[in-house]
Amino acid sequence: MKKAAIGVDIGGTSVKLGLVNPRGQVALRDSFLTGHTPGRAGLLNLLVSHIRRFGKEAARSGFKVLGVGIGAPGPIDVRKGLVHFFPNIPGWRNTPLKKILQSRTHLPVWVDNDAGVMALAEYFFGAGRGSRNVIALTLGTGIGGGLVIDGKLFSGPAFSAAEVGHIIINEKGRLCACGNRGCVEAYVGGRSFIREVKARLKKGAKSVLSSWLRTRNTALTPLLVAQAARRGDPFSKKIWRETGEHLGTALAGLCNVLNPEKIILGGGMAGNGRLIFGPVIATIRKKAFPIAARSVKVVPAKLGVDAGLVGAAALVFSNKGTREAR
Repeated sequence: MKKAAIGVDIGGTSVKLGLVNPRGQVALRDSFLTGHTPGRAGLLNLLVSHIRRFGKEAARSGFKVLGVGIGAPGPIDVRKGLVHFFPNIPGWRNTPLKKILQSRTHLPVWVDNDAGVMALAEYFFGAGRGSRNVIALTLGTGIGGGLVIDGKLFSGPAFSAAEVGHIIINEKGRLCACGNRGCVEAYVGGRSFIREVKARLKKGAKSVLSSWLRTRNTALTPLLVAQAARRGDPFSKKIWRETGEHLGTALAGLCNVLNPEKIILGGGMAGNGRLIFGPVIATIRKKAFPIAARSVKVVPAKLGVDAGLVGAAALVFSNKGTREAR
């Protein structure tokens, strides 16, 4: 019988589910909106009904479901499968999600942080294939991260590892949302990026962006700044270069500590290609120990929107010792 796992990606606005085989292929998928469910009990009931339906459809298609993997936002006690809280979904404080789902679905369940499972997805099925040590970052509004060390997702004893966005690169630098100053997220996160662009334009920096914002019915976004940079706008090119250098500084330190084979960058900010990858790579080569800099490749993520549910399924495969994925 063919093997498969049910991967669940819990987000602030929706929950995505997929029946995934050990090669990372999604055989069946579905989703529902979190806002359409009345509280924690309603969301749990809907999640359980979807998992049960997936199990029945998997059996009809000749699949043996090995278990359920959950990728969820916020702090997770990975060993217990305990959700401390969801940042954007109220009512989930100290929820024993693993215990609840195992008792109601009669399937083994694993729960981990969403950024971690995305790293696992890229390691098993995406840009990290063929490597044993990988750093994977999602560059969006903030920075999410995951570490795969010697083929295993590393969480740390308090399950708080891979908070790469809160590596401090300037002790007296910008104020971060976490309360500290100089975190790399305060320089590279999408929200901070736009805040800095606006501040410099307000102070009189010359840029084609000023005329675009006056004459076009458009918002200031990282993509708009990227478009201006590709058209040769010096201000926009400088902003992107500085952003890549800030991220590269943090990653150079990680290269010295962890000596990864690959650093994988995904998310909206990373989607701007060479504008950010170029200065990241140049800064790593400049600031990391030469032997560490030579042995690492900085590459774009491959899996896109499926990374969450595929990575959640990979939790099952890695814990069940199913190695077809490699």
